[in-house]
Amino acid sequence: MTIQNTIKTKTLMFSLIVLMASWVISYKFLSDQLDNSLDEQFQEITTATKNILDLEIQQEKKSLTYKLNEISNSNSFKKALFNKDYKKIKLIINSYYKRIHNSDKYLYNIIISSNNNKVIYGVIKGSKVTDAIKQTNKEQKPLDMFEVYDSLVTYNITKPILYDNKFIGCIELSINSKKIIKNLNLFLDVQTGIMIKNDKKLFNANDKLKYYFNKKDADNFKFYKINMQKILLKSKDKELAYFIVGYDMSNIIEKNNVFIYKMLIIGLFVSIIIAIVMYIGFTSLVNYTISQIFMDKLTELKNRDCLNNDLSLDENNIVILSNIKEFSLLNQYYGLEIANNVLKQVAIGFKEFASKHNMKVYRIAADEYVLLSNDNRLSVVECADILEELNIRISSMDIKVGINNETLKVEIYSGVSFNGKLPLEEAQIALREAKVKSLPYLAYAKNLDNKVDTKNILDIKKVIKYAIDKKKIIPFFQPITDRYGEFIKYEALVRILDVDEEGKEKIVCPDQFLPIAIRSGLYVDVAKEMLYQALTFFKDRDEKISVNFLPNDFYNHEIMDRFIGLVQMYKKPERVVVEITEQESVGDFDRLYKIVKKLRKLGVTIAIDDFGSGYANYIHVLKLKPDYLKIDGSLIKNILTDEDSQILVQSITRFAGYMKIKTVAEYVENEDIFELLKKYGVDEFQGYYFGRPLNLISGPNIF
Repeated sequence: MTIQNTIKTKTLMFSLIVLMASWVISYKFLSDQLDNSLDEQFQEITTATKNILDLEIQQEKKSLTYKLNEISNSNSFKKALFNKDYKKIKLIINSYYKRIHNSDKYLYNIIISSNNNKVIYGVIKGSKVTDAIKQTNKEQKPLDMFEVYDSLVTYNITKPILYDNKFIGCIELSINSKKIIKNLNLFLDVQTGIMIKNDKKLFNANDKLKYYFNKKDADNFKFYKINMQKILLKSKDKELAYFIVGYDMSNIIEKNNVFIYKMLIIGLFVSIIIAIVMYIGFTSLVNYTISQIFMDKLTELKNRDCLNNDLSLDENNIVILSNIKEFSLLNQYYGLEIANNVLKQVAIGFKEFASKHNMKVYRIAADEYVLLSNDNRLSVVECADILEELNIRISSMDIKVGINNETLKVEIYSGVSFNGKLPLEEAQIALREAKVKSLPYLAYAKNLDNKVDTKNILDIKKVIKYAIDKKKIIPFFQPITDRYGEFIKYEALVRILDVDEEGKEKIVCPDQFLPIAIRSGLYVDVAKEMLYQALTFFKDRDEKISVNFLPNDFYNHEIMDRFIGLVQMYKKPERVVVEITEQESVGDFDRLYKIVKKLRKLGVTIAIDDFGSGYANYIHVLKLKPDYLKIDGSLIKNILTDEDSQILVQSITRFAGYMKIKTVAEYVENEDIFELLKKYGVDEFQGYYFGRPLNLISGPNIF
């Protein structure tokens, strides 16, 4: 709760600060953007004005050209000009001018010029040869341009006149430029004018534009913008005047300010609403965030971080740490998807169990689950009952996997810590010890965490590594006889030859090194060397050779590749007997069955070891159909005095007989046991009565 409240407070304050800072920055940014947009808006207005000006000029050019062609194409006019009949020219031009001037009051002048730049006639008295006429006479092609007169600026258009294909002069038609400016003001709410470049004289400008350039009423022009980039040309390369566009931006600025004020009010209102929403909804948001941080995504249980946090809140904790037996093999055989499905279904079982016993449940690693209780009243006996119930609950689950809804069974190991200073670490130590001792659960005690054991483990690991490097992994062979005491088979048993402090060779038995080899990752090398030594030695002998396999061996590619390669050397692979030893549960039996089918294709024979204990049962035998059943030694040891063992062994032999499976009895220690077992129908026998394990390869060592 402390973490959640702290996160709520700090995050809420930070969010509000960020919210307000964001609002202020956004307001400033918006204000600056609106100010910057004034120039962009004015530029758009200017561009639009100039575009319309160009359209107006083009329109006037077309109109004037049409009017000019009407007179310039007249044969009577061209003939009069050729003959220099000035009276007739005057008569024709005056009549034409009056007619077209009635329809266009902005029509200014018509000038007739000879080809040597002399004015023959002009409607306006005192008409002079214009630059346009001079340029036309020089280039003998039509032109259009603006010209400056004393009181106005005109737009002129000229055309050369030909008579009998001879250039005889030109004609110019001009209008007052005020017509073009006037039309612009009809389309756009702007002020326009023309300013002569040299003397800054204004033409066709309205009062506001004149006031601006005369610097009158300066306060009224605070938001007034001017653009003078458009240049009107007098002749080809001579600049005549600027086309001026003026626009009062005060209305736009006022609208922008109103918009900003509205945004200020809306932003403030939104900020208040957001603050209220954050205040009301932030608790659920934080809770959800915390749940995501503290939740295992696959199973939706609480995770290791959540467990560590919960352990820190209370010193009195009972921690039950469990993991799934042989989960790595299940994952390897079925694949990730099915393995994940198993984890999720097992998680449901733990969750239901935790709910029943008022516990918290977590998944802290791949197949590791934790139950946490803060109930100080829970005794050790009650906890043992709970663990027993937990094991039954998980092992009884029918886990459906695959598209065919195949059923899997799983079992668990559990380690328990009672109110320890490091409860999770202590539970892990107890769990490891439970695995070593093949116990379903074990409670932590100080003797489990013994440093001496650690040293012994390190010493044994050195012995194993030395044996691997120096080829000191040696199979010992124990004989197996028929009913007549003849040696027909040998079972290969792994040993290590070590050297003591005096330099003498000593034998290390599997119960001393095999568990450590398995846990330390050295087992695969041990198993490969053992198979090589045993199967190579018996390749050319007549007796059968029996080799033991742990369940994990079948799923290890290195071990199986070595085994298959060695069996392929045998002319009669049926002389190789694979003894399947299972010390776990039956959860992986279907996988085991598939492996046995592959082994049979090699031609080897199959034996089930330790039948009558552990996983082995009649249903499995019916499906597996082995060649041999090796009766568990615990049933043979006391068979002379234990009536239950006698009944069970007889039951096994009868069953095997029906199934045409041979039986092998281990731990045959004396003649009385041998005779009784023969009476029960046992086929083969193994034990000290017939011989101890021998080092047949390198010497007569017996063990």
